[in-house]
Amino acid sequence: MKKQLITLALALLCVSAFPYQAYGNNDDNFESRLGISLEVGADVVSSYLWRGQNLGGISIQPSVTFDWRGLYVSGWANIGADNWTFENLYPELDITIGYDNYGIQVDLTHLYYFAGDAYFPKGGFKAQEFESSSTMEAHVGFHLGDLVEKVPLSIDWYTTIYGADCYLNDAGEWQRAWSTYIEVGYAFNLPLGIVLDTRVGITPWRGMYTNYEEVWKNAKTVAINNIHLRVQRDFEIKGLSIGAWAECMLNCYGVDKTNLTTNLENKFDQRLNWSIGGCLYFSSEW
Repeated sequence: MKKQLITLALALLCVSAFPYQAYGNNDDNFESRLGISLEVGADVVSSYLWRGQNLGGISIQPSVTFDWRGLYVSGWANIGADNWTFENLYPELDITIGYDNYGIQVDLTHLYYFAGDAYFPKGGFKAQEFESSSTMEAHVGFHLGDLVEKVPLSIDWYTTIYGADCYLNDAGEWQRAWSTYIEVGYAFNLPLGIVLDTRVGITPWRGMYTNYEEVWKNAKTVAINNIHLRVQRDFEIKGLSIGAWAECMLNCYGVDKTNLTTNLENKFDQRLNWSIGGCLYFSSEW
């Protein structure tokens, strides 16, 4: 399994390392008629931060996206570890299919963690205990910035609809959680081409983002599980995009003096996290 993961990582990185050249007629009419784009690249981050959670240490995150007039398919992978030696790998592969146009984005993502279990677990839509850790998530969002460039406001709703997302209710029965994350974001343009991306995420009910605790009965704080600030600078050179950023993330849910730190042994329980990273992407259009 480890050799397979290393092979997968090398293959994705090789794809990400070279620009894809569009062959054929490059005039505007031809390009407009096809409406096809391809983007490949990779991020390198000091910590894998996601929706108020610290999911790992230094990580390489290659991705590829194919788009045809707003209909897209993308693959995103995380090859992460506790430290620079990559002794303990935490691989993840997310496959997404969706549609993005007129500021509206709708998609489905399947998340798989290479734990030796089935890619699609049996009974994945039912409320029960699963040996598989894979899940599927539905997402709908509205990005006003795609329509009005000067108002980069975004609202996104994510709900887990399949796989290991259940808990035992008061009657001792398995109940599907429909874990949900709602995020509002706004980007500010700063001097020198720097962008400050601000995001606030909440979870409205019991689910994975609260460790399946009853949100309003047991929580000492409102279930705001992500206040996220990210400063980024991008450079564009003929289809090549290079970026660097620094970010910090505060999870307000259940925060107290014991977990408001960035050095807990179990990083998943940390409420304050930070990361730095860089990216390299190539894109082509037809």
